[in-house]
Amino acid sequence: MPDIARRLGVDVLVVDGAMGTMLQRAGIPPEQCNEQLNLTAADVVEQIHRDYVLAGADCVTTNSFGGTRPKLAEYGLADQVAELNRAAVRTARQSGAQHVLADVGPTGLVMEPLGTATFDEVYAHFAEQVRALASENPDAILIETMTDIAEARCAVLAARETCDLPVLVTVSFGLSGRMELSGTDPATAAVILEAAGASAVGMNCGLGPEQMLPLVEQMAAATALPIIVQPNAGLPKLVDGKTVFPGTPDELGEYAARFVDAGASIVGSCCGSTPSFTGAIGDFAKERPVRSDRYGLPGVVVAGPRGIARLGAGLPLAVIGERINPTGKKALAASLRDGSMAIVREYAVEQQHAGAHLLDVNVGAAGVDAASVFPAAVSALAGLTDLPLVLDNTDPAALEPALRSYPGRALVNSVNGGEESLTAILPLAARYGAAVVVLALDDDGIPATAEGRLAIVDRIRSRAHAAGLTDSDLVVDCLVLTAASDPHAARATLEAVREVSKARGLATVLGVSNVSHGLPGRPALNAAYLAMAVGAGLDAAIINPSDIEAMRAVAATDALLGSDPQAERWIAHAAAWTPAVPDVSAAHAQPRQTSTAAVGIAERLAAAVSRGDADGAPDLVDELIGGGKAPGEVIADVLTPAIQRLGDGYGRGEVFLPQLIAAAEAMKSAVARAKSHLPEGAGEKMARVAFGTVKGDIHSIGKDICISMLESQGFEVDDLGVDVPAERFAEAAATADAVCLSALMTTTLPAMEASVKAIAEKTTVPVFVGGAVVTAEYAASIGAGYSADAPGCVNAVRTAVKNA
Repeated sequence: MPDIARRLGVDVLVVDGAMGTMLQRAGIPPEQCNEQLNLTAADVVEQIHRDYVLAGADCVTTNSFGGTRPKLAEYGLADQVAELNRAAVRTARQSGAQHVLADVGPTGLVMEPLGTATFDEVYAHFAEQVRALASENPDAILIETMTDIAEARCAVLAARETCDLPVLVTVSFGLSGRMELSGTDPATAAVILEAAGASAVGMNCGLGPEQMLPLVEQMAAATALPIIVQPNAGLPKLVDGKTVFPGTPDELGEYAARFVDAGASIVGSCCGSTPSFTGAIGDFAKERPVRSDRYGLPGVVVAGPRGIARLGAGLPLAVIGERINPTGKKALAASLRDGSMAIVREYAVEQQHAGAHLLDVNVGAAGVDAASVFPAAVSALAGLTDLPLVLDNTDPAALEPALRSYPGRALVNSVNGGEESLTAILPLAARYGAAVVVLALDDDGIPATAEGRLAIVDRIRSRAHAAGLTDSDLVVDCLVLTAASDPHAARATLEAVREVSKARGLATVLGVSNVSHGLPGRPALNAAYLAMAVGAGLDAAIINPSDIEAMRAVAATDALLGSDPQAERWIAHAAAWTPAVPDVSAAHAQPRQTSTAAVGIAERLAAAVSRGDADGAPDLVDELIGGGKAPGEVIADVLTPAIQRLGDGYGRGEVFLPQLIAAAEAMKSAVARAKSHLPEGAGEKMARVAFGTVKGDIHSIGKDICISMLESQGFEVDDLGVDVPAERFAEAAATADAVCLSALMTTTLPAMEASVKAIAEKTTVPVFVGGAVVTAEYAASIGAGYSADAPGCVNAVRTAVKNA
């Protein structure tokens, strides 16, 4: 058989289609564990593989999508991970396919910071499955249908470190064009997964071919890796309670050709497809040549979970926010010693709003246990900000756990020319796909001349290449020394920057404010030196983005040097700096007087909820109530509007699930503190909601998110769990003010209808249904209310309870 690694990105490869659809056609009941069939009905599975091969599939995918321990445990098969996965590869190999892709799906666990599963826990599950699959010598590992970039990255790292096979990975996008759980867009997903070590990246499931095409174009522009595309057979529709995929083989075939034109080279299909779709895909796609003009994004590209930043390659100056550093900040240092992330979160949001493109994170202060606090700070920020993080720590005990679990591509700050630093930092950057700041110093200190610094940079560059890094992973800091102590220091740094940028083609960064230390008029000196450095080739500056003079210098220099076409950034900045005219009429329109201090605290509390500050929000509640505001007013006038604004932003696609969940946790802590100020028995009776996933469905993510949002706004929730029978819903409805049912599988919609009917026979309590396969039309047809997402669920329940 040909080596698949040699064919990736060279040949058009056709991958098979849906396994579940075919198993159902073969009469396998939906409640059956598909992976168990590799032992109990291997002939059925093998025939499906053969049918796809006969139709033209170059690659078949093993029947092991749910083969991790947590997924098998749902069927009582947790002790058969190795046996079932190995059988899956053997069965697929019997089909005669050119290539066997060992399939790995999500674990069903939700990782931190969105959920409670740790990186190491999920990593261990993936490693266990991959080890079993790899023992039967498949051609590659295929990780697919990931909706959380943290889990996708974890799976890639586990696969890459467990076997030496090519690792292919696909993620799933919703109609918003982002991954449903993490809110990651196609370009960002490509950058993160390529950095983690994927051999090919792409997308599958979730969407039809028409919706996928523009996302393929976005992903193909962000990476030079081979692109995989496996759409569903159109967007599903419910017809008579059954899911129907309306796409045709020829339609999918025509789109497969367009996918190849857009940059894909591995094409197939997903839900609702059959071997006839595979045949059409091969007929159309194989006629197209694989594109050879894809090079990825130029410069050093780093990424947070929901966005990228690029340094170098003639791009506008990148601003790295410097504020999350306890040096000279007593309040931040004290909060870190207490394990609180309140100020860290506050500084992150402030700097993002002020225009930072990346955030430097440093927790170095006396009494701070960096080994635990640094990873905690990085985790908190990963769930809050869209900006990539600069991990400012050189202690491997603190750096590695943060770098390992960070769901993005970080920039490590930093490595120097000392042997201890080189051997500690470079392997970590290579292992976890990070970029790294190169400091022009070594064990002898900082050379006074540009030549001395360049010699160190060249030495580090050589060692970095030997460690597996490339120039696109390096950002050089030529180091700014204070002009007050050496009148030639500032010029030496500029000379070094010019040589690194122009002669070596490396990206550069400086901590600009050091130049003015000990001198008066520091803002003016900093701004002037920043402009000079950009002229010399500086690509990124570590500054305070709230420093208006420095940010003006950034925008002005970019505009004047041509890095800002049509001066768009300068015009936007200039408009922001124009003083606003006070709205006098609004000030006189207030119906009642409130102290300025109270208004300020209320705004801070609302902001704390918005940024998910569960540590700081309760203290602000105490301040507000201590200033005379009633606990009920705090909840009704401050907290509830704050979380509702977040929910509205989520509906508009401006806020993403990690931020929403963090805000819900902050809301819960604040509401609990407000209630603690009420006299015993004085609290308002909260409405009770019974919530569960219907019989036959064992998915809990959507249910858990809705429950978190409901609890954050004061509802008492009876979590019925998953696989809940109709009679249990009816029983819970007797003591509830509303009942919510969730379903993710189309095969369980009849159970949802039966549950709604059982509830209606017992009580008139309002019932709401939702989930990926549920539509408003279907909900109405079974006599239930409907919500498309968690904020909508809260609003629907609140309205129904209020009107009851």
